[in-house]
Order: sequence, then structure tokens, then C-alpha cells
Amino acid sequence: MRLITGTFSIITILWILITSNLACSKRLLIITPAPSYSHQIVFRALCLALNKRGHEIITLTPNVLNDSSLINYTEIDFGFEYEKIDDTDLSQTRWNLTQLGGLKTRLLRLGHDIAEDVLSHPDLLKYYANGTNVQFDAVIAEMIMTPAIYMLAHKFHAPLIGIMSMDLQNCHRFNFGSPVLSSHPSNWELENYTGLNLPFWKRLTNYINTWWSIYSWFNTFVVKQQQIAEKYFGKDIPHVIDVAKNMSLILINQEPLLAYARPEIPNIIHFSGLHIKKTPPVLSKNLKDFLDSATNGFIYMSLGTNVKSKLLPKGMLEIFTNAFANLPYKVLWKFENDSFHVPSNVFISKWIQQQGVLAHPNIKLFIYQGGLQSTEEAVHYAVPLIGMPFVFDQVYQVKKMVSLGVAKHLDIVQLTTPELHDTILEIAGDKRYKDRMLTLRALTKDKPYDSLENAIWWIEFVMRHNGAPHLHFNGVDTAWYQQFDLDIIVFLTIISFSVLCAFSAIIGWGLKLLFKYYDINNRIHKRYVLLKMLATKKIKSG
Repeated sequence: MRLITGTFSIITILWILITSNLACSKRLLIITPAPSYSHQIVFRALCLALNKRGHEIITLTPNVLNDSSLINYTEIDFGFEYEKIDDTDLSQTRWNLTQLGGLKTRLLRLGHDIAEDVLSHPDLLKYYANGTNVQFDAVIAEMIMTPAIYMLAHKFHAPLIGIMSMDLQNCHRFNFGSPVLSSHPSNWELENYTGLNLPFWKRLTNYINTWWSIYSWFNTFVVKQQQIAEKYFGKDIPHVIDVAKNMSLILINQEPLLAYARPEIPNIIHFSGLHIKKTPPVLSKNLKDFLDSATNGFIYMSLGTNVKSKLLPKGMLEIFTNAFANLPYKVLWKFENDSFHVPSNVFISKWIQQQGVLAHPNIKLFIYQGGLQSTEEAVHYAVPLIGMPFVFDQVYQVKKMVSLGVAKHLDIVQLTTPELHDTILEIAGDKRYKDRMLTLRALTKDKPYDSLENAIWWIEFVMRHNGAPHLHFNGVDTAWYQQFDLDIIVFLTIISFSVLCAFSAIIGWGLKLLFKYYDINNRIHKRYVLLKMLATKKIKSG
């Protein structure tokens, strides 16, 4: 009896181990170094969910949790990277195109600095330095501007998974074999210049700008990233472009319904809303009292974490305060200076629990800069929008929300007090904006799977099978001109032109003969007529 009982106990324990997360646990290295809180809250949600599934997580992030209750969860603090962007001012870029161009150049240089700082970090070096035997089942790397860190996957002989908190850049699409659509609205890198049914010359300009950007990325930026990779991993390594092409999976934080539909390659997996809390955060008492007292409704304005309202031009601040003062609503404004004088109906705060505000029943409208995470939150809580985009994908995001009928786009450079005032009254007073937002929210929630669980399933799929080469685009290693059939197009163009030239030459030769024939006949006829006239004249004179 004891033998049977003991055997049963062992079998039970084995069954529990086999079916539990612990028996299937893996070790993941997750590198997300971009110093941007809005990006990091998305990555953090994924890291915590993977850890909850029983996986061991080693993550490099600039926004550490420092939560001692987490088991098998190691954070490498990369927070010092924020010091390198403390003086970055996005609030002036719409008024200063030179500054905007300089910002983009600076971000490319920042990508090199971040790659160096990641690979030289002592807490990461101990995992990949020569002589260590550390193994990982997958490496998840942020893709925005540090391809040198992809080499960590090569070092650990682990599948590489890319992750983005925004849609892919054109350089990545070209590298993976995804169609590059230079004038399509999904090309967020060209901001306002894209669109449907554009005239030829605008499409030509977009084509040149897009492909020049791709060329520069491959022939300048990536060259430096390869040098950084070789500095830490040696000369005998593959090219970072080849490592990137072998990415098993590309995770993109983008709700397809909130993006312009376009063709995608099979290993791109979309997820969204990971940072949205199941229960909205509790608001501070003074803020809650202010919003509760807004019985006629309130307007919420925030330009996000990277654009600071306090740094807007003085004239622009006057436009906002004048417009807000004459509204029949209260206004909550995320403003970074508590001493700034505002009208009596306006409440300002340096930091606001945004989801708690958007969840409040008295909210009428959200004025924002077009950030992706804020857009997802607005849809989740069904709050109509006014978008004032500044840089990068913000323009693209606002344009898409306008096309869905849930938002209005205002150009902050051309903005006037009457325009802002009237637009607020229009959206807040028109129930159709709210109804369309409710419909959009219902569409985003109507899925056969949970977005987070789907992303985790694909990550675990890659680890179970040590990669997913069958999801790669088969023509990714084909020469670019063959991939887009440009050689065929050029060949057919030359043949068609040659045939047309030959046909034109034959027609010309035939016409020449015909004209010559008619010319000879004409001469003969004239001579005959002349001879006849002479003969007649001679007869008459005789």
C-alpha cells in the first residue's frame, strides 16, 4: 500500500512539474535601451507577463522597477541614458525646420552612443564576455536605432526577436523584404507629405526622399553600427544586416485598426494596449475633486512626456489660455510649471495619471500630440481627440484618427484662438464623435485572442522551435533590383523602345519611298502637261 501511495505521489509531482510553467521556463535577454518612458511602459508590460509565465528575464531598461518581490527577474539599470536627452526640446521643432533636421541627425548619433553604452555596460558584459557559459533561449532587442545589439543573439546562438513601440521604419522594411511604399499614408517617416492619389511630382519627391533615406541608413549609419559590433564581438562576426534578416519574429506595438492597412511579411506580429491598466489608477484628491465638480464636462490637454508645454512659444501659450478661459468647460492641462498663471477654470499639474483622467465620466475631449500610447488609451476609454502633432509618427497617427472620424487635426504653427476655441466646442458638443469612438473601441476589442497572450505565444513558439525561418520572406536575400523586378522593367522598357524605334524607322522609310514615288510621278505629269501645251501651241502657230 505504501509503495502504491509513494508511486502515486511521485507521478502526481511529475505531472504537476510537466504541466506547470516552471517545467517549460526559458531564459530571455531583453534589451530595450531607448530613453523614452512611453516606449518603456509597453516593453515592461511584456517583460512582466513573460516572467509571470515562469520565464527567467534579464532586461536592460532605462526605467527599472526595483521590485524585490519579483523572482527570476534581473534588471540592468540604463537610466543614466536619460541625461543625454535632457536638453532635447521637441516643443520648438514645428517652428524651426533647421532644429527638426538637426534633431533627426542627433538621434542617429544618439543611436551610436546608446549601442556603445549597452555593449560596454558591466552588468551586461558579465553575460557575454569571453569565458562565460551563459545561455539564453531568445534575445529580444529594440529595433529603433541600435542594430549593433542584434549581435548578442549571434553570440548566444539564440533566436533573435525584434520589438518596436511604433511602426517599422522604411530601412527595416527594405531589409526584411517588406514592400516600401514611398507615398502611401503608412509611410510615417515623411509625415505630412504622404497620401492617396497624390500628383506625379509629389510622388516623385516622396520616392527620392524615401530611397535616399534608406540608402543613407545602409551606407552610413549601419557602417558605424557594424564597427561598434566588431569592437565588442571581434572582426569574425556576420554583418548586422545579415543578423537582422534572420530575425525570427518582429513584434510591433500597433493596433492594425489604428494604422493604414498595408501588406506585411509573415513574421510581423502586431500587439497593442499592453500598458493599459485593467483598473484605472486612483487620482489625487485635489484632482479628483476638480474633475468631479466639472458637471458640465472637462477638457484634458497633454503633449506627452517628450514635448513640454512650458517650452512652447509665449504667443502659443497665450492662444491656449485665451481659448480655455472662454470655454463652458473646465480644463485639465499637463503643464510643467506650477507657477504659470492660468484662468480660473484651468487646473495644471506637472504629472497626471492619464488613464485615470481618461476613464473619468465627465471628460469631453482629449487634446494631445498624437502619441501612439495616448491614442490607444483614448480609444480604450472612448474619448474624442484633437491632435496637434510635432514630430515623427505623431502626424501619421493623428491623420489616421481624423480619417476614422474621431478626431480633428490642428496645425499648431498656424493655430489661432478662435480656431482652437471653435474646434473644442464642435467636438465636445457633437455626440457623433463620441459615438464613432465607441464603435472604434468595440472593433479593437473584437478579436479571437488577447493581444498580450498572442505576443507571448509567438515568443514561446520561437523558443520551442529555436527560431522560425519558415516565416521569413523567401526573397529577402535577392538583389534589390531583382526583388522589385526592376531589371525586367528596364529590359522590357528597352525592348519596347527599340521596337518602337524600329517601327518608326520602317514607317519613316516607307513614307520616304511613298513621297519619292509621288514626287517622280508628279514630275512626269508636269513634264507631260508642259510637252502637251508646247505641242498644242506649235500646232496652232503652224
